Amino acid sequence: MNDLIIQTVNLPDKIEDLSRFVLVGREKLIAVKAEIRAIEKLHTAQEVRDQKRAEAKMIGEAVLDAEVRLGELFKEIPTKQGQRTDMELVPRNEYKLYKNKKETINDLGFSQPTAQRLETLADNQDLVEYVKAEARENDDIPTRKRVLELAVNRRKREQVSASDEYAKFMDLRAKVYKDFMKIIELSVSFEITDCNMNALRNNFDGVLVLEEHIGYINGAIEKLNLIKSEIWRAKRHEKK
Repeated sequence: MNDLIIQTVNLPDKIEDLSRFVLVGREKLIAVKAEIRAIEKLHTAQEVRDQKRAEAKMIGEAVLDAEVRLGELFKEIPTKQGQRTDMELVPRNEYKLYKNKKETINDLGFSQPTAQRLETLADNQDLVEYVKAEARENDDIPTRKRVLELAVNRRKREQVSASDEYAKFMDLRAKVYKDFMKIIELSVSFEITDCNMNALRNNFDGVLVLEEHIGYINGAIEKLNLIKSEIWRAKRHEKK
């Protein structure tokens, strides 16, 4: 077991060795936890119990670190079966095909659900570190289960946040269209007649600043042209 603990600083590089490290570490952790339960039932000396708990905490951290790295490697495995990329360096009669991801993971001794859990650890390394720190503070053993629970909660929060953002966007979508239709309705309902134009022109006879209102009109025309171009962009997008 000391060898296992020592290797926590330098985890195995090869995926096969790392897989064995995780599998053996998990079994050892289960065994040490069973010893702790037995010690507690037998009311053995506190010193012995403390030693076993310290051992379990070290193994728990070591295995979590190894599982994170293994999850990273699992994510890199091609999903489909593929041919070697260095075939020009290999004699034709020795050509081989890489196994697909499922076959590779099974050969390493892991089920698909377990592999997915390890990939989740790799995607949430900050939570792994949090759980390790939390366990140290509470004098407890860090667990993969705790990390996965936090990861599920995080995903739920992200989904709720995304849902809220979508709801806000849909509300904005409705409001913008409503405002747009008001502009169109006002423009369409404004009748261009000699009588109306004379009445409009009369508003600017020495009462209001002419240049200021011309600026308003030019600004409105620019906005309408921009709105027009955006609507045409949507039409072109539909054709694609």
